[in-house]
Amino acid sequence: MCKDCGCGEENGVVTKVFTVPGMVCNNCKEAVEGASLALPGVLSSEVNLDDKTVTISFDPTKSAVEVISTAIEKTGFEVTGVADGVQQHSHGLMGTLKRFFK
Repeated sequence: MCKDCGCGEENGVVTKVFTVPGMVCNNCKEAVEGASLALPGVLSSEVNLDDKTVTISFDPTKSAVEVISTAIEKTGFEVTGVADGVQQHSHGLMGTLKRFFK
């Protein structure tokens, strides 16, 4: 687990950026994020409509790039590329408490 925020980064979480050029609106965003978040092991999914990308963090022992791509494509959007992403720290409650008491 990440010592700064508890996000799981050191537990093998993988982050990938999927290029999905067909996304144009919030309905597209909700469909793609919902489909990926429904998969086992997917911890976060964030669509950037301006860049036409989806940044997804997942546990590779529970899911895979191919499975995630297929789930996105079942929503009607084509995945045209996948690149390595950077794990974004959640800095949720645990991170806030840890920073507060440093």
